[in-house]
Amino acid sequence: MKITNNSIKPRVNFTSANLKDKNDKYVDPLKTWPIKGLAYSNELGAVVSGISPKIGTALWVPALMYFGADIYDKYKNEDTQYNPSKRRGVKEAVFQAMASVFMPTAAVSLGQRCASSFNRLSKNGLSSQSKIDVIYKSIDYMQSKSLHTFVDNPESYALGFEDAILTTAKTSKDEFKRLSPFKKVLSFINPLKDSDTFAHANEQKLGDFAKRQGAKIMEMRAQLMQNQRPKEMSKKLFEKFQTVQSEYAKLYPADKYMGKAVKSILKDFHENQIFKNKMIKTAGGFIGLALLAKSIDNFVENIVIKKTVEPSLDYLSQEYKNTKSRFQQRISQPQTRQKSTNQVLL
Repeated sequence: MKITNNSIKPRVNFTSANLKDKNDKYVDPLKTWPIKGLAYSNELGAVVSGISPKIGTALWVPALMYFGADIYDKYKNEDTQYNPSKRRGVKEAVFQAMASVFMPTAAVSLGQRCASSFNRLSKNGLSSQSKIDVIYKSIDYMQSKSLHTFVDNPESYALGFEDAILTTAKTSKDEFKRLSPFKKVLSFINPLKDSDTFAHANEQKLGDFAKRQGAKIMEMRAQLMQNQRPKEMSKKLFEKFQTVQSEYAKLYPADKYMGKAVKSILKDFHENQIFKNKMIKTAGGFIGLALLAKSIDNFVENIVIKKTVEPSLDYLSQEYKNTKSRFQQRISQPQTRQKSTNQVLL
C-alpha cells in the first residue's frame, strides 16, 4: 500500500497522552515505521507468490490487520477529536481496497506477464510461463515412464513428450476459445493462474522446446547412470545425487536403486529450472509495482474517491434525509386529518 499526503488524514484523539505539548505536531502511529511497514506486506506477498505461494499468502495477514485498524481509526476519529463517522470509514475502506489490494495486485500481475512475455525474445521463442508449464509437464511425463525402456531408442521418448505437449496445447486453445470475454479478462489479471499460456504459445516453438527437453532428460540420464556429472547440472546438485545414491542403495534392490536416484535428481534439476523462470516473473512483478504504485494512489485518491465515492455518499445522504422527511410527513398527516374530523363532529 502506498501512503501519500493526499490520502485520508490521520484522525486520533488529541490528548496529553499522545502529545506532550499542544504545539507539538501529532504523528499518526499508523503512518510511522515499523507499523507502517505492515501496509506493504500484501504487495510483497503478491510479488513472491509465484516462487513461494505459502509465504505469499501469509504476508497478506499483517496487511489485512493493518487495513482493518486504519479503517476503524479513520471511522472513529476526526483529526484530533473523537467523532465517529460512517462516511469517513467508507471512504477509507474504498481507498484501502482499491489502492492497497486490487490495483497493486493487478500491477504485479501485469509486471509478471510482461516479464514473462519479454522472454520470448530468447532463442526458444517462448514466454517464461510457457517454459514453466512445459517443465512441469516434463516432470510428470518422466515420473509416469520407465526410462530404462527408452535406452535403445531415446528419440522415441523425446517424440512422445513432444506429442503430449502439442495435444495439451490444442486442448488449451479449444478451451480458451470457449471462455466468455469476462473470464478471459479474469484469467489475464489473476497472478496465480496462467492456464492460458499454452493457448497463446506458438505450437512449432512449443513442440521444439518439448522435444529438446525430452532429449535432454535421456542424455542426462545416460551420464548419471555412469556416475558422470552432466554439464547442465551444478556441482552442488551432483553432490546431492551422490548422497541420494547411498540412501536409495539401502532402500531398493541393486538393479533398481540407481534408476530411482537418477529420476529423483532429474526432478530436482527441473525444479531448479522452474525456479529460475519464476524469478524472472517475480522481478517483473517488483518492477510493475514500482512503476505504477504512485499512479495508483493518485488515481484512487483523485478519481475514485473525490469524483466517485464522495459524490455518491453525498447523494445517498441527501436521499436518506429526503426519505426521512417524507416518512415524518406521512406520520403527521393522519394525526392532522383526525384532529380536523374531531373538530367537525364537535
